[in-house]
Parts: sequence; C-alpha cells; structure tokens
Amino acid sequence: MTASATTNSADSEPSPRMRKVADVKAGQRVKATGKDTRGYTVTRAGRLLAAPKRVMAQDWDKRIKKWRLHISDEPGAMPAHRNSLSLPMGAEVELLAEA
Repeated sequence: MTASATTNSADSEPSPRMRKVADVKAGQRVKATGKDTRGYTVTRAGRLLAAPKRVMAQDWDKRIKKWRLHISDEPGAMPAHRNSLSLPMGAEVELLAEA
C-alpha cells in the first residue's frame, strides 16, 4: 500500500496537529504564524499564556476582528506585547508535543 493510499482525502478532517484558534486553551503548546503589534509577520512557538481573545486589530488602515494570542516558553512569562500575535478569525494553529 502506498503512502498516498493511507492519507485522508482533501475534504476530510484537518490534520490532527492543526486546531482552530477557538479550540485551543491556555497552557497548551502551539505554533502560530501571524502579525505582531507592529504589523510584521512572526512565528511564535511555545505555551499559550492566556485563552485566545477576540480583538479589533489594525490591518492596512482598517480595523478588523482578529484573534490575539500570547505564546512563550520563557519561565514565568506573562501576556505582553513582546509575546503576542494576531491571526485572522478562521486561522488554525499547530499543536506541539508537551515538553
């Protein structure tokens, strides 16, 4: 049997490692790519420091609804601008193995 025969079709469930932002909880380890508070694209990986929050964010001179996540593996880290990123409302994040 080939590897392609064992994979799911394109319209099936998403990869088990990918989750919608609304479905992840504080304390889970995740990896996400989004925009930082200055508008730069960043990828952050680590523990989700707080539950995902719906916010109005600036995006190309428009205010739109986005998810705000705070991700860090620094000991004692608290949600802050330096560990935040925003993602579109339909975005997914990758679940990481517990360290």
